[in-house]
Amino acid sequence: MKYVVFDIWADYAQFKKPFTTMSPQTFSIPTGTAIVGLISAIIGLDKNKYWEYFQKESYSLAIGVRDVIKKVVIPFNTLKTTSVKHFYRFKAHKQTTMEFIKDGKFRVWFSWENAELFSKLVANLQNHESFYTASLGLAWNLADFKYIGFFEEEKVKSNNKFYEINSIISKRSIGKNEEIDFENRKIFINNIPVRMKSNNSRIVEKYGEYLFDSDGKSIKAIVGNVTKVGKDYIVQL
Repeated sequence: MKYVVFDIWADYAQFKKPFTTMSPQTFSIPTGTAIVGLISAIIGLDKNKYWEYFQKESYSLAIGVRDVIKKVVIPFNTLKTTSVKHFYRFKAHKQTTMEFIKDGKFRVWFSWENAELFSKLVANLQNHESFYTASLGLAWNLADFKYIGFFEEEKVKSNNKFYEINSIISKRSIGKNEEIDFENRKIFINNIPVRMKSNNSRIVEKYGEYLFDSDGKSIKAIVGNVTKVGKDYIVQL
């Protein structure tokens, strides 16, 4: 199986926690659903139908933190508008605060059974082209990306050996005989949405708890299902 690897970053990013409505907060790491949306934007899939192309087991995805996770809270004035004139003669407004990741940088490892679309994705990444504007989370969080390479995967046997894992790690993948080295690491966990149903219902089909280092370091661990892609050791979502 071959993987395309690319970095993605933005001045501000927000991957909204669904249970924070009045003052939206963000997950500290990109969600699987956000990255699939980003890939779809790069190759130009319809935003209302793109999950049809990401059937379960048809793709592999891993996400890594590449820089320190910093968060800021920014106040906004939201206006009540029912027509164009209300943008400058608004009758009511409400102040709210929104949490963002500041200067976030992440790495994506992606493989896809859809050869035609996968080739298009690789070409667009190599040429630094995007059909729709790339963003991290919300549409106004404009993002940039960089092609890293195209690699054949290499399955790694655990053998109770510690590896420096470059991706976030699913809590579910850590068994009884496996271990995380917490020394000199700032390791946190987020429960993020991973994929949505492919029937355009916008209903999350899978959530997962994932460990990551908030300083952007790798995680030293004995864990199953490790894959080597290029120089990186990853665990798929």
